[in-house]
Amino acid sequence: MNSNIASSKSLGFGVLAIASWMFFVTHSGLVAPAGVDHGVMHAVMCIAAIGLLIAGIMAFVRHEGWLAFFFLLWAGMAWASSQPMGWHGGGGDMGHGSALFDAWFFITITLVNLYLWLGSMKNRKLGGAVSITVLLIWVAWLLMALACFLNIWILGRIGGVVGLASAVVAFYVSAGSVLAENGGRKLPCIGGEDHGGQA
Repeated sequence: MNSNIASSKSLGFGVLAIASWMFFVTHSGLVAPAGVDHGVMHAVMCIAAIGLLIAGIMAFVRHEGWLAFFFLLWAGMAWASSQPMGWHGGGGDMGHGSALFDAWFFITITLVNLYLWLGSMKNRKLGGAVSITVLLIWVAWLLMALACFLNIWILGRIGGVVGLASAVVAFYVSAGSVLAENGGRKLPCIGGEDHGGQA
């Protein structure tokens, strides 16, 4: 492991939390799609894409394969959502596709998050909070896929609420990592990764 590269968890999960909260706020029904400020969404998703890309590269250099794949995957998703053809749940241009197409897209993301969750379940280095974050993301996208397949809108709303919960847990992971990196109190379920670039 390269001890000269900072931990990626605080940055990666921090920007993931922000992007997830903004993405799912419309799906949960807290904000109507017509009320979304597309300029704000564009800025949020661009920042998230850059932050997740940096976190993914940091994790890759530190030989942390799971974190690298996870952050780089969501960097790509955030970047796609930031573009004019992006789909971020706020009435974006990409929403003109069929519900069936959207459903299969959601299923693809669901499957990737399923095996990422399985890979994190017993990983003490990642910590239980990371596993819970990925589980909640998996459930959120699965519910959104089922909402499109079955045309049951309430499943999409429930998926949005679960997605908001995943953002809250991701904030917890980020905050816990920041505290640990700066010699503060270690929060439960944050994992056993070394912090602050120390071997």
